[in-house]
Amino acid sequence: MNSRIALFFKRIFEQRELLLFVPIYFCLSLTNLVLKIHLTPEWTDGTLSGKHNLLMAFQYYNNEQSRLFQFLIPEFFHRLFSIYIESSYALARLLFVFLALVVFHFFLRKWFSQAESFAGVVILSGSMAISFLIQDTQESAPLLMLLLVLALWAMREKKDLLFGLLLLLGGGLTNETMLIMAAGYFFYRMKNFKIPTLLKTGWATLLVSAPAFLTQGVIRYINRHQPHLGGAWHLPDNLRGLYFVLINPIKPIFNHGYYIYPLLIFSIFWVYAAIGYKKSPRFLQAVFWMMPLFIGAHLLTGLINESRQMIPLGFIVIPMSLFLLFPKNIPKAAWPRETQEAAVASQPTPVSGNEAA
Repeated sequence: MNSRIALFFKRIFEQRELLLFVPIYFCLSLTNLVLKIHLTPEWTDGTLSGKHNLLMAFQYYNNEQSRLFQFLIPEFFHRLFSIYIESSYALARLLFVFLALVVFHFFLRKWFSQAESFAGVVILSGSMAISFLIQDTQESAPLLMLLLVLALWAMREKKDLLFGLLLLLGGGLTNETMLIMAAGYFFYRMKNFKIPTLLKTGWATLLVSAPAFLTQGVIRYINRHQPHLGGAWHLPDNLRGLYFVLINPIKPIFNHGYYIYPLLIFSIFWVYAAIGYKKSPRFLQAVFWMMPLFIGAHLLTGLINESRQMIPLGFIVIPMSLFLLFPKNIPKAAWPRETQEAAVASQPTPVSGNEAA
């Protein structure tokens, strides 16, 4: 047993990439945590702990009460380590953001070099700072980040059972936002627009996503008598806010134009992703079409100025932008047509002598 443990740690220390980048991502996660806490008074004025007590008593608003892992994981840390509730939420945020950044780095390594993957993670980390300008304690977001990027990886590698499990943990128990991944799965598996293909793909999508939808549905039914936080219909407000930002682009910079935040969170990379569409592999082209559904759902039922809701799209926007910035020799196909790209993409990214050292 001791020899196996020693061999395990030996292999880790031989991985130069892990040793170099993992500490950086931990520091970035810690910086994000400090910014979040300092810009959100509710963390330290008793609001967060009071909200947690209501959640544990199942007396809070329907939408947040239905995100079970949001409060059960901090409660687990609270009991395991005998720490304050605020500290347990901080630990959960630090841990999940850190793991999400690490996973995103190696998710990108399928296509990009170490340096290019590092650039992608830094873009994501920097973008998150915009989301802290809206003060909230919606602490399902960090775990959602981790589970969503893992689900994208499982979808890309066609690991259906793992994808279904991650969709259940994410969309069923953490945040219903992740249920949109079922649409991404459908688009990726769709090879053409013929009726038999659409029916076959739809059936496969239903099978893999049904547990997540059923779980969230049951939880929502149990909480059906709880009011919805902030209301459930926001399309007019969101459209008015975005229209004001578009016709007065300077005023929001000085006058708290909150609706500029979802545009700023990825800034020019929204445009780069669209331009990089044809340069991107089929997988990214497919999940790209999930984004209009994602944004549309938030326009209808969410407050679009809460830019943290857009963070999960970074796992699509940023890689597509990188394909524009650092073009790769990948066989292209006009989605949904499939090519031999899968075989090519399964090969690891060639590394230079300096990276291999």
